[in-house]
Amino acid sequence: MNDGKTKRLVKYHLPALLYAGLIICLSSMPDLGKSRLAVLRVDKLLHFGEYAIFAVLIFRSFSNISSHLGAKYVIYLSLLFIAFFALFDELYQGYVIGRESDALDLLFDILGATLIIVLMYIRGKHHRDAGGS
Repeated sequence: MNDGKTKRLVKYHLPALLYAGLIICLSSMPDLGKSRLAVLRVDKLLHFGEYAIFAVLIFRSFSNISSHLGAKYVIYLSLLFIAFFALFDELYQGYVIGRESDALDLLFDILGATLIIVLMYIRGKHHRDAGGS
């Protein structure tokens, strides 16, 4: 692998991979304090925020796969990937002792990611329409 490809991997793709690993590690922890968080419904905000951050990293990664991918394609690809990842994550939690799958968690995962990706698209479109300045 040449030096440019290595730098690209480390800068754009490795953060997304590491964060995905962190999500799975957190999902693997039994009794992550959900009972206390569920009372306050803070857990839904945490899911929203967790996947909003993930969306930024995935969007950056997918945007830097190839210069031939259009912005809309990157958006759809990012959202599809995140939705499948979130679904896998929730299903996986159903097999972890002390954890459970929750459709509302999945919804907030996808909402957090979608909001951020739409905002990133609008920001990028505004930046392109303004001549890149």
